[in-house]
Amino acid sequence: TEKRQTNPAEIAAQKALDEMYKCIRARQNFRMEAGAGAGKTYSLDKALRLIIDEQGTSILRKNQKVACITYTNVAIKEIIERTDGHPAVQASTIHAFCWDLIKGFQPHLRAKVAEIDRWSERLAEAGGVGTRRIDYDLGHRSINDTHMLLHHDDVLTLAVALMEQRKFRQILSARFPILFIDEYQDTNANFANSILQHFIIPRVGPLIGLFGDSWQKIYGDGSGLIEHENLTYIGKKANFRSVKKVVEVLNRIRPDLPQEVKDPDATGYVAVFHSNEWVGQ
Repeated sequence: TEKRQTNPAEIAAQKALDEMYKCIRARQNFRMEAGAGAGKTYSLDKALRLIIDEQGTSILRKNQKVACITYTNVAIKEIIERTDGHPAVQASTIHAFCWDLIKGFQPHLRAKVAEIDRWSERLAEAGGVGTRRIDYDLGHRSINDTHMLLHHDDVLTLAVALMEQRKFRQILSARFPILFIDEYQDTNANFANSILQHFIIPRVGPLIGLFGDSWQKIYGDGSGLIEHENLTYIGKKANFRSVKKVVEVLNRIRPDLPQEVKDPDATGYVAVFHSNEWVGQ
């Protein structure tokens, strides 16, 4: 049978994957920047597969896991399915990940929660935190005689606060030697900065892998673009979704991340719809 010819998008994508594999094997922190249609999720899957194949047994033997933070329960389900539910991979939302880390530090949580402004009135009425247990469930603040329930935002605030403590960072690193963040641009800015300051800049702790597209930031409190010399940039210069004419327009809009098309012969066309007041070139 005749060998299928590799298309430009596949060549560009494989180059990005090879760079990513090199970073993972060298434990070099990296950022995979992948525009629309580039196959970001596929890259994350391949990264997890590589780790499972080459380090999975060792990670489990040490009672560790690869943490994969993503944004929706649908994405979590997809990651679990694509890794065949491998026990070395822990996929979770950022709130679930942070709560899993901090829930055992009850004395520290009691001290820090009292510093959160949104709790000041409730705590004043309740006579302070006392010995109440700090819990997190549906993400709504409430307090009774024995428990305090945290808001989603509180969990991130407390995690960032605890990250200032070396012991906490050491525990995180021991549990999770690798930390991948999907859609990194929408990661809470304070949490992202904490990861940057405590792990990426000093080059200690877990291997950090960021996957996303800074141009597709959705949430107002998101970090947006994360850059540092200790964070290797990998641009995935592929587009498997759009035809040539569309990609040419995208490349003019975003010249710093030019994309290669899947089918150079499928030219297509581009139409611009605008109002009479629009001034373009």
